[in-house]
Amino acid sequence: MRQRRFLARLGATGFAATVILSGLAAPAQAAEPLFQVPFPCDQVWTGDNPSSNAHTTPWEIDFNLANGQDLGKPVHASAAGTVEIATYQKKNGYGNLVKIRHGSTGYYSYYAHLKDMAVSIGDVVTQGELVGWVGDTSETNPGIKPHLHYEVRSGGSIVPAKFNGVRFPYPSGSVTSRNCGATALKAAKSINGDRYDDALGIDGAGVAWVYHGKATGGFNAGVRLGSGWAGFARVALGDSNADGWADLFATQGSDLYYWHNRGNGSFSSATVVGGGWSAMEYFSVADVNGDNKADILARDGDQMYVYHGKGNGAFTVRDHVGAGWAGLLRHTGADADGDGDGDIWGTNSLGELVFWRRDGAGYATAVEVGSGWNAFDQMTTMDVNGDNKADIVAVKSSDNTLWQWLGTGAGTFGHGTNVGSGWADYRLATY
Repeated sequence: MRQRRFLARLGATGFAATVILSGLAAPAQAAEPLFQVPFPCDQVWTGDNPSSNAHTTPWEIDFNLANGQDLGKPVHASAAGTVEIATYQKKNGYGNLVKIRHGSTGYYSYYAHLKDMAVSIGDVVTQGELVGWVGDTSETNPGIKPHLHYEVRSGGSIVPAKFNGVRFPYPSGSVTSRNCGATALKAAKSINGDRYDDALGIDGAGVAWVYHGKATGGFNAGVRLGSGWAGFARVALGDSNADGWADLFATQGSDLYYWHNRGNGSFSSATVVGGGWSAMEYFSVADVNGDNKADILARDGDQMYVYHGKGNGAFTVRDHVGAGWAGLLRHTGADADGDGDGDIWGTNSLGELVFWRRDGAGYATAVEVGSGWNAFDQMTTMDVNGDNKADIVAVKSSDNTLWQWLGTGAGTFGHGTNVGSGWADYRLATY
């Protein structure tokens, strides 16, 4: 997932004059890009043309998910190119519009009604790069249902869209995304850059140890990472730059520190990237919005907030998630089902494990998915075995053993497995 950079219709008709000049060959037409469905890899979306009376051609497509939970879902570039428009449109009804020029081919793609835009004018984007989020913005059609309005243009006209070389089944149909380049989900907590998330422990002497995840679950033997960690109260792993290499975050007093992973499992010197964090009862690092960049879910009293990652350890001003979170002793965020966005688990005073799935409109109603968690004093979520389903790792209080529960993809977990011992003097990076 790439860094979060926050997401029409001018019909053109006319006639062409044909001129035949002896001895001059007609220039070859530029090849059409191999467009892909503008959503993350393997997602299935339903497109429709006739449903909107605002369409001026048979070739525009309005995309929705079958479950109707569209608002806020990531939208990705269907082909590489340069952003020519990334602004709110008033007169044409597009609302937040991203327009991408695809090299010198003469082709353009349009992404309209976005809730927010992740790119700016002049940005060069790769196929599959995040450009925005599905929304319902429109100056001329207020109150429209959330959807992505998508177009392909060539020669000034809207033309039939093709995905992976196959023409869309107009007037409506479902398509599966093969936009699997930059959109592919990356490990969020992998220090060595593979697909398996890692665990980090701080021993009693303040030395950090990394335990690399394995395809079968569980962890390899600890590898010494470095000393000097005794003074940091909260330690977290998260990929700030969407490069697939987990960076480090930690708090000392009120300050939030950041260590950049150089892409080889080693880290740069610490940088202070924010203050005021001692006021937060609890926080968790997770990719909330599906751009492969670490965000922070922070609880301040009864309120939950999200700070979206901007890369290089920086975060936006916080957005409000909701109220009613004071009953949690702790919470952790990760992607339960491989849809690219961050879900939340938390435990309460009764030892119940509660799950909130993130959908287009925010977080769904809490569901209890487990009990007995008062027996574990440290807990975090990660994808240990690289299957794009969040797992839980926790330390059992009674004997200081390390346990793992592999995720089912529905916010629930399989049976716990003992994957380590000797954690009496260690702090697991749980934030």
